[in-house]
Amino acid sequence: MPNVVKGSKQERMIVVPYRPGRRLVITLGLAFFVLLSTMGGAYFGFTRGFDAQREELNSRRELDAMLQAVSIENEELRRRLALAEREAEVDQLAAQEVSGELNDLQARIAELESDLQYYHKVVSEQTDSTGLMISRFDLTPTAKQNTKRYKLVLRQQDADGDTYLEGHVNVTLAGRQAGQQRRLALREISSEQDEDNIRLRFKYFQNIEGELVVPDGFVPERVEISAIAESPVAKRVDQAFEWGK
Repeated sequence: MPNVVKGSKQERMIVVPYRPGRRLVITLGLAFFVLLSTMGGAYFGFTRGFDAQREELNSRRELDAMLQAVSIENEELRRRLALAEREAEVDQLAAQEVSGELNDLQARIAELESDLQYYHKVVSEQTDSTGLMISRFDLTPTAKQNTKRYKLVLRQQDADGDTYLEGHVNVTLAGRQAGQQRRLALREISSEQDEDNIRLRFKYFQNIEGELVVPDGFVPERVEISAIAESPVAKRVDQAFEWGK
């Protein structure tokens, strides 16, 4: 029996068998469990990370597809906008052209109405003089640049309605170009005329009209008209009209 001090606290002792192999097995088991837990955790972390990466990649692919679709739609909208702008420009130019043509037509109608009144007057009035005369010369602006419409009316006074007046007339535009005097025949500036001597043959009156185009750099001063009748009475009439008056 062991020696004890009287009055001291006695602790109970347990006697166990000494088994060094069992402790080694437990230690190895714990180590294996820790290793297995570590590998399991690593594998779980890897699989979770791989899944997250795959989800992120799928999301990125979806975003790229959406971006591409939006880009295609944006290009289509840009194309439609450009087409609409071109159509608007064409419509505007067409409207301007129609407006110019309408103004020309209105001016032409007014001119024809004036001519109708004038012709009624010519036919009905009686005069004391006879033969060829320059009755009227008008210049009216057009919508075209440097272009005017001209109208020359030549008349046979005391016409009996049976006799034709025959002859010719010359129309010349006089002015300056590059500081020098210059004269242009009507055929040079009007597509309606192809001869210097414009033939005359009429009973009461004859109109000579069309459009003349003033060349660039040319400054018009006056229009010179020289009309010559050969029959029934020989006669020459010269007259000048100031440009713009």
